[in-house]
Amino acid sequence: MKLHFLPGLGFDYRIFQNLNLLDFECIYVDWIDPLDKNESLVSYAKRLSEQVETDISPTMLIGHSLGGILALEISKILSVKKVILISSIRSRKELPQHFKIVNPLRLDRFFTKEMGKKTLPLWGKYHDYVSKEEQILFKSMIGQQSNLYLQWALRQLSIWNPKDEFPTNIIQIHGDKDRTFPSKLIQQANFIVKGGGHFMVYKEAATLNSMLKKVSQK
Repeated sequence: MKLHFLPGLGFDYRIFQNLNLLDFECIYVDWIDPLDKNESLVSYAKRLSEQVETDISPTMLIGHSLGGILALEISKILSVKKVILISSIRSRKELPQHFKIVNPLRLDRFFTKEMGKKTLPLWGKYHDYVSKEEQILFKSMIGQQSNLYLQWALRQLSIWNPKDEFPTNIIQIHGDKDRTFPSKLIQQANFIVKGGGHFMVYKEAATLNSMLKKVSQK
């Protein structure tokens, strides 16, 4: 079984580093820059899918936050056994208002890695980046990204509105303390992690390990 991991917006493989899934072949998908600020999510997903290996071994996509949305879009392109969403959403109904207003108000213009790092003390703890270690990791991960990608990704999240059913089995794992994608909007979660916030894939890795092993072996 091959597990492909897609990190959240601005993050990289390090967000998954506390997971222990030695029984599986783990492949980490890296964000790429959009062709330009107007590239569609569908076009981007096609290019990102080139990092996904689909051969004789069953393929599973595990996406955190925005990575979950891309995993869903890739499942329309490639044949995958299952998509596992961690702290992510499966429809526009689950997208909170603070993301929906980004595109109409053009707030994505202000989202740069410099601004993200500078303003982290104002919003970091609210969105689950509490300890010094977690905030340092966040700054390091977002610092690796281009501003073109960050602004494009935030805008695409704001306008995402899938019309078709996803042709795969979807498992949704969410924390009841998630404030980025509030749990009250999540309609079909298979597993709720008590006390889990948006960064729980890093902070609650032991709990996630058991859940991922259980659903990956089915």
